[in-house]
Formats: sequence, structure tokens, C-alpha cells
Amino acid sequence: MTISGTPTASGTFNYTVTTTGNGCTVATDGGTITVNPNHTLSLTSAPATETQTLCQGVAITDITYSVGGGATSAGVTGLPAGVTGTFGAGVLTISGTPTASGTFNYTVTTTGNGCTVATDGGTITVNPNHTLSLTSAPATETQTLCWGLPLPTSPIP
Repeated sequence: MTISGTPTASGTFNYTVTTTGNGCTVATDGGTITVNPNHTLSLTSAPATETQTLCQGVAITDITYSVGGGATSAGVTGLPAGVTGTFGAGVLTISGTPTASGTFNYTVTTTGNGCTVATDGGTITVNPNHTLSLTSAPATETQTLCWGLPLPTSPIP
């Protein structure tokens, strides 16, 4: 006898195989089939938190994912410097203040039993802060002159 098929539910299933036939003593045997669940991953923070655009040095709005099924943990890759993912009590929290500018596509991946893992992700776009630098001669940013005389011109880039 062959037991075969594709499980559609997770759990522990006991089975018994019994012979039939000629009226002699019946033989029985059995066992247990354990079906582990696939991993699940759900965004639990507001949907808009998966895609954020902000300035360098400004904290992101926390992004949270809960794991379930056969998942026991989760990790994240692709975050900007200054932003980290921490896992505890079934929840991955992505938080921090980016110190680098650019577009960062991050991926969250579950770990746990050997079944199918779950992934999700989003994008954090960090705009650089504005910069300003003196292009005229040194010490020209502070000048003293007489009323009625023109200010020497300096090129503005």
C-alpha cells in the first residue's frame, strides 16, 4: 500500500492501515504524518510605511512585520546606513535614522522550519541634505564697506 498526495492543511495526522480479505486474522499498522505550515509575513504598520521618502538625518517611520506559520524569525537586507531591523516577540521592526542618501530597496525574509519562506519588502528613498560652499576668495563672506559704495561682486554658482 502506498500513501500519497499533497497536503492542503498543516497539523498532525494519525492514520491506521487495516488488512481485509480471507477471514483470517486482520493485520493493522499505523503512523503519524506531520505537516508543517509554510511561513507567513504580514505588514502590521500602516501600508504607507513600506515606501518612504525622507531627508538624510531624519528618522524613518517604523516599519513592522509579523511572522507566522512555520516562521520563527525574520531578517532584512538592503537598508541604508543608520537604519536597522530587530526581531522580537514575533515582530520585525525596521527603524532608525539614515546617514546615507540614495534609493534603498529592502527585502524581509523569514526563517524557521524547512518549509516555504515568505518575503516582502519596500523602498526607502533618502534625499541628501542641501550644501552650500563659499566659492569666492576666503574671508569674503564678511565684508565692511562704506555707505554708497558697491559691494564687490562674486560669482554665484
